[in-house]
Amino acid sequence: MNNISSSDILRSCTSCQMCAAVCPMNAISIHMDQEGFYRPTVEENLCIDCGLCRRVCYKYDPKILPTPDSFLSRTTLLAASAKDDRIVAQTTSGGIADLLAQKLVSEGYQCIGVAYDPIRSMAYDTIASTQEQTTAFRGSKYIQSYTVDAFKELVQHCKDVKYAVFGTPCHIYAIDRFLGIRGLRENCLLIDLYCHGCPSLLLWRKYIKEVKKQSHEKEIKGVVFRSKEKGWGNFVTEITTSEKRLISSKSDHFYTLFFSDILLNKACSDCLLRGTLQYTDIRLGDFWGKRYATNTRGISAVSIVTQTGRAAFEKIRTQLDCIEESHSNFLPYQSWNKTYHPAESIRKELLRQITDSSLPLKLSVKTLYRHQSVKQRLKRHIKNLLLLLPDRVVREIKRIHY
Repeated sequence: MNNISSSDILRSCTSCQMCAAVCPMNAISIHMDQEGFYRPTVEENLCIDCGLCRRVCYKYDPKILPTPDSFLSRTTLLAASAKDDRIVAQTTSGGIADLLAQKLVSEGYQCIGVAYDPIRSMAYDTIASTQEQTTAFRGSKYIQSYTVDAFKELVQHCKDVKYAVFGTPCHIYAIDRFLGIRGLRENCLLIDLYCHGCPSLLLWRKYIKEVKKQSHEKEIKGVVFRSKEKGWGNFVTEITTSEKRLISSKSDHFYTLFFSDILLNKACSDCLLRGTLQYTDIRLGDFWGKRYATNTRGISAVSIVTQTGRAAFEKIRTQLDCIEESHSNFLPYQSWNKTYHPAESIRKELLRQITDSSLPLKLSVKTLYRHQSVKQRLKRHIKNLLLLLPDRVVREIKRIHY
């Protein structure tokens, strides 16, 4: 492994887990660490020093640079949404990923995407070969996904099978590198996301336990991480049990802690791949920003990077309403090229609290608030005031503000 020890991999890990998928000796396995993130461990006695794990891990690539304006100018940015209201209602933003997945499987692709297991309270990558199976991919999952099993199938069969992969930028980078090594990049379509980062799975699982306790429900049947029950743009969870459909408030404890950026995977803090489009065919996201601030239906941002991506997108274009947009109306409202600087002392304290079953999440939220700056507190109080107003009034305030 080119003198890379298991501890070296652990320190630098993005947790895309492709290292375990590509290892020819199955010397790498993936386990959850004490902070709630998937990490690789290496059985040194099985390692043959082939270096493949290193070649697919972006942490060992010194050549990654932010995408320059000259490259962006050669891509196309669209604001798009499905014409079918049912598809938009069942997806997180405009339904583009859903339509792409359905079209691609109909053309013989095996589609890799993220599903959610409510029994184990975890997200995992799975492979869909029918349109019906792609419905499991609907809706963003704001937690880290277990990818190894699906990625291993791609590694083993990509020579003979066409794959379309939906994933985070670190997933797509690793798959792009592997396919390039094998000379098989043209066999696959790669679609990544405008990514904020992944929070600790321990936070999500504690959140689910509290929902069960407060609702007096023993079993969760399904989760919608970003329900449109209160309109697109609100981070509201919808949880289904055998008896109830539970809708969270707009000041949800999970999202409050997630968007503090303190409980993200450490590799997410300075991720270079958030700010580069060089390894994907298409990048998707929510079209945040002033252009669609009052939209409640859902608008997707679609960055078309390669001719392969363009050809795939054109096959669903008749099912969409879309308009070409400027990057200046979009990228400033994303995590594009953003670096987070969480205070290690606060991070350790919050992780300690969420691993303590006797401490409720509201205590962790109070701890977070106690360490906020004056500016952060002011923004929070303004947001809380807005939450008290009717949605139509909030939309009008946004319109006037922008």
